[in-house]
Amino acid sequence: MNPPQKYGLVTLTCIVIASMIGSGVFTTSGFAIAALGSAKLVLLAWLVGGVIANCGAISYAELSRRLPVSGGEYTYLSRRLHPAAGFMAGWVSLTAGFSGAIAFSAVTCAAYVGGLGLFADVPENAIAAGLIIVSGLAHAFVSRPAASLQNLIVLLKVAALLVFLGTAAALLPSHQWHWEQNSAVVSDGPLWSVFAQQVMWVSLSYTGFNAAIYIASEVRNAAVTVPRALVLGTVLVTGLYLLLNLVFVSAAPAELIAGQADVAAIAARAVGGPRLEILMRIAVVLGTGSSVAGMIMTGPRVFSKMAQDGLFPRFFAAEAGGIERTVLLQSGIALLLVFTGDLRDLLNYLSSVLALSSAITVLTLLVPVRGELERRRPAAATLLAAVCYVGGTLLTAVLLVSRQPEDLYGALITIVTGGLLWLTVGHGCWRGSDLEQNSA
Repeated sequence: MNPPQKYGLVTLTCIVIASMIGSGVFTTSGFAIAALGSAKLVLLAWLVGGVIANCGAISYAELSRRLPVSGGEYTYLSRRLHPAAGFMAGWVSLTAGFSGAIAFSAVTCAAYVGGLGLFADVPENAIAAGLIIVSGLAHAFVSRPAASLQNLIVLLKVAALLVFLGTAAALLPSHQWHWEQNSAVVSDGPLWSVFAQQVMWVSLSYTGFNAAIYIASEVRNAAVTVPRALVLGTVLVTGLYLLLNLVFVSAAPAELIAGQADVAAIAARAVGGPRLEILMRIAVVLGTGSSVAGMIMTGPRVFSKMAQDGLFPRFFAAEAGGIERTVLLQSGIALLLVFTGDLRDLLNYLSSVLALSSAITVLTLLVPVRGELERRRPAAATLLAAVCYVGGTLLTAVLLVSRQPEDLYGALITIVTGGLLWLTVGHGCWRGSDLEQNSA
């Protein structure tokens, strides 16, 4: 029996927005303009990344119509491809796909809290840990009020960003905007290769567009609500990203923002002085904080679904009240990573695995699969979106590995350990389970 259905379109859309707007949009463009040397090329990279993300949202919307249940890539791959593929997707999510992203966003949030002069004597990892603990306890034991509070935080975050954009628009005639080439850029290969790498990093800022699929079993009229939330949230964030970066890359001379992680704060100060910089830093805190809460809300549903199918301890199954336990488990792993891991390196090496997992998931729309639900072919527009998403995602992942092959080693370790777990534990649990009968 699935958990009580209680979430609607507003909450689902806020989850998508919260999961997408994390630390990436506030930091990426400083490094992108250092590599590309041109504000216009940086904006083009954000546009290409947005097109890929929207193609992914359309593709996942079709998948969620066909299988309107929780579990995300684990559920889709288990039922449309093979349980082994789903198990691998779940393993990546458990080890770091969600845990690493939660920890990274929490540490980023803590850094900006310190930049506001708050909790000056508290170590950043302690602030990050406190955020994870509070979010974990809230979503474990008071999930509905926590979801309502998260909706409010998302609205405040978007409002702060809109105030920033409104201020920039009001100063459009009087402020000196900068579109000149960055003369200090150092070429690191052909321009097309460097541009492709920046598209890959930009695309990481768009991840989270599929967040609503992870709690589909707890949504009213999921086959309709989840697809709408995916597309609506992704379109809104894409538009917001393009407007924000239009200001980020042109508010100050390229030499001042090139290679700077706090490009958003620099741009805000250039446009409106210290007060607008403080507003931007508050927006970053709200953005990364709500991202932590959003992922703590959605990620554990994957493991509860795996437990329901017999591929994870039954103690964590949703029908046995296990969602609270998986929330605490996910939070615990994220806490461990905050205190022990180099989170930037962790997300770097996992980016290729996560890209591969999502690309294979969407690929199932393009190949025949068994089952009554799959006899209806997707619309031509959906198929085109799926082709664009798979092609764009795999191309950027290949270019990442070709430029930074060391990131492949950690990804291979994750795949190998997941495969060994499937052969030694997962496959035996699957044999004779309801999931095997459904796959037959």
